[in-house]
Amino acid sequence: MRVIPMKKKTGPSKGRIIAFSIAIFLVAAILSGLWYWNTHKKAIVRNKLETVVREKSNGLYKIKYDSLRMDEINGYLSISDMNFSYDSTRYRELTKAGKEPSILLDIHIPEISVSGVKTPRALIGKEIVGRKLEIKNPVIHIIYTGSGPDPSQAVAPKAIYEQILGNLDLIQADSILISGAQIHTSNRKTKRPGMQLQDVFITLVNVKVDSSSNADTSLILFAKEAHISCGKLAWSSPDNLYNYSAASISVNSVSRQLLLKNFRMAPTINEEAFVNSLPTQDDRFDFSVSDVRVQSINLQQLLEEKIIADHIIFPSPSLKIYRDLAIPRDKKNRVGAYPHQLMQTIPVLFHINKLTVTDGFIEYKERHAVSRLAGKIQYYHVNAAISNFTNDKKAIAVNNIMTVEMSTRFLNQASLKVTGRFYLLHPKGRFDLEGTFGAMDGRLLNPVIECTGLTRIKTGKINGAWFSLQGEDYNIDGSVKILYEDLKVAALEKDLGSAQLDKKSFSSFLVNIKIKNSNPSGNDDPRVAQVHLDRNTNASFFNFAWKSVFQGLMGTVGLKQ
Repeated sequence: MRVIPMKKKTGPSKGRIIAFSIAIFLVAAILSGLWYWNTHKKAIVRNKLETVVREKSNGLYKIKYDSLRMDEINGYLSISDMNFSYDSTRYRELTKAGKEPSILLDIHIPEISVSGVKTPRALIGKEIVGRKLEIKNPVIHIIYTGSGPDPSQAVAPKAIYEQILGNLDLIQADSILISGAQIHTSNRKTKRPGMQLQDVFITLVNVKVDSSSNADTSLILFAKEAHISCGKLAWSSPDNLYNYSAASISVNSVSRQLLLKNFRMAPTINEEAFVNSLPTQDDRFDFSVSDVRVQSINLQQLLEEKIIADHIIFPSPSLKIYRDLAIPRDKKNRVGAYPHQLMQTIPVLFHINKLTVTDGFIEYKERHAVSRLAGKIQYYHVNAAISNFTNDKKAIAVNNIMTVEMSTRFLNQASLKVTGRFYLLHPKGRFDLEGTFGAMDGRLLNPVIECTGLTRIKTGKINGAWFSLQGEDYNIDGSVKILYEDLKVAALEKDLGSAQLDKKSFSSFLVNIKIKNSNPSGNDDPRVAQVHLDRNTNASFFNFAWKSVFQGLMGTVGLKQ
């Protein structure tokens, strides 16, 4: 029987002692690190935030906040009363060096909260993945300095996501919420306030910022879904003659629809004060519209200042225009300022397949230079469809004709239908107009022509009218036909100091001898007046079109002017 000798019992081996010592040291180090993190984490985060903001902004911006709460286990972080503001001293230094920015920001955020952050990936790796980021009731002041690089210039998409990521490879969140934001702009040099945005809400769903998402054109602000709303948007014209306001604006990337509850362009002063505030004659506008719908809008391109949509609907808009002819006209040459030519000068690219106006109202009121009385032309139940409304040169290369189809009730009495064809980017501004006018009692025109034309229709019935005009920058040609019967008129004058228009008997007698009382006359064919009119380059497109039709009407009646 073999006897195996017993080894002498000794203490732990040297290797085991070293391993045990390392383990003890690691535990101690981790516990010490956790203790230090828990006792100093707020200072660490504060210092890191302040350093990052200072370095990224070249010393221009600083960040401060009141308190910070962290829960690493549940991945929760909240910051209260955060202020992000610029250093005026540093701004002056940058200005002297010619490196001043075009905009400055001043932001106050009462509360920021982040939940569901996967802490190990955020602390150890280069990824921040969380569930929800919420920014509550921020107040954002954007200040335009009027210097530095143009803020409207596009920034390369790659530069945008690289600035957002910094040294990270990925930022991902289930949702990002901005609630109750107030945004306002101003000009640093003039101290003038700009746009005021109230109650802005932004919801971004499934947000992912990395190199692959940057190339994904289906994402909006790096999100699969975006919902944006604004309670009110307001601003004033540079001359303070108009206030603009839009209420209840909402955009949805899923439905691709933009809704606008109402929009108003309102004069700030009355008609007389408006006229007296200007050195030369101009139109005073008062415009409003409600429940505007923009369908199939491309939200990504909208954020890039491009308006691409299938259909825009304007229900029941109201437009009132006032002009005083006693005020001197300016001497501006308006060649190149037809509506379809001005469209091409708008800095924002747009392409709307169809624009529809339903049941609108238009009023043009003109105060005569001699009589000092005002006459109104009103159009009720205006319905219009505009096709190929665009300034996109690529789209125009495929189809260069913008078509306008309009129907309305002139003075709420006679039907009026007009078709316009406007040749976009035509070197001579070509356009075609055709229209028909329905029957009405001629005396219904008296409230207009008595004040503006010093003429009264005593009897006369309009049975219909038709016109076809072809125009360009300097002239217009075409034909006008008006059918009427039993026309008799009275010439009027206004005595000095009188508020009444009185009949001029002898002038009325001469005019009634000159005019042709009916068209057609007897068994003759209806007279058709041929029109040729050279443009007054100081006048507008609408003035030119109306004077062309008026020339045809006077020719048909038998009067030269």
